[in-house]
Amino acid sequence: MRLLLSIALALTMSLFLISCAGNQVSDQAHQPHEVGIAYMNLETGEILAYNAHTIFHAASTMKTPVMFQLFKMRDAGVIDLDQKIQVSNRFTSIVDGSLFSLPMESEQDEILFPQLNHYLSYRELMEKMITSSSNLATNILMKYTGADSISKTLRQIEASGVMVMRGVEDLKAYRLGLNNATSAYGMMKVMEAVYQSDLVADSSRAEMIEILKRQQFNTMIPAGLPENVVVAHKTGSITRIAHDAALVFPPEAAPFVLVILTRGWDEPAEARRVGARIAGVVYDYHLGLLDRTDIVVPDLLK
Repeated sequence: MRLLLSIALALTMSLFLISCAGNQVSDQAHQPHEVGIAYMNLETGEILAYNAHTIFHAASTMKTPVMFQLFKMRDAGVIDLDQKIQVSNRFTSIVDGSLFSLPMESEQDEILFPQLNHYLSYRELMEKMITSSSNLATNILMKYTGADSISKTLRQIEASGVMVMRGVEDLKAYRLGLNNATSAYGMMKVMEAVYQSDLVADSSRAEMIEILKRQQFNTMIPAGLPENVVVAHKTGSITRIAHDAALVFPPEAAPFVLVILTRGWDEPAEARRVGARIAGVVYDYHLGLLDRTDIVVPDLLK
């Protein structure tokens, strides 16, 4: 716990901005709608970013680092992803070790609750965690990964700004402000690692990408791109938060990473429309149809 608190303090002290158009971090008193954007061309390494080191609540984007850790453990021979583990709904708070359970309404369409006390494989739970964003699957899997191991891996891939310190619905931790966090830059590094990190095997990277391609929530980044563009991504949303972090595979161009984090929109659908608009502009830039100076982020938020 002391380690996690130290990391949180270090992240708070180290925020800085990379801006593709010379924009500064927005003042929330005057700019209630806030975005963080990070793009990386996976062939050239070029990066464009806006508010890229501003810290946001991670919401469900933290589930991608959990998946990456599981594949890393598999490749190290620590776990077998086909091994079955029990589906339970009892977890311990990072604050004091007290027990808590997830309310059934936290799972859309009862994704996993009908399986309580049954056994599913790591792989099956991971599929539910990513594609349908099951919170219950996430908490079960984090029992086996541990937050400290994920934090170590995040440091190895230089994903500064990303912190996975707990599972979902740990209300005692939430009330103390002990929340999972991300920056656009840090999540960009996570997605880059999924694509090309040597910390996992080639087969693991390929399998992670295929899981992310099966994402069921496609109203943000994919919605702003042509229909023939393949997107492997993970979304995240809570009150006034809507995010998307993607690997994008244009049919006739190099793949790229795009992360869009949003904060402050009362209507999630409007935040996602803004994200789709940003994705479309970034895609045109990637194809050489726009210059850097054509990307004026404040105009895209209107």
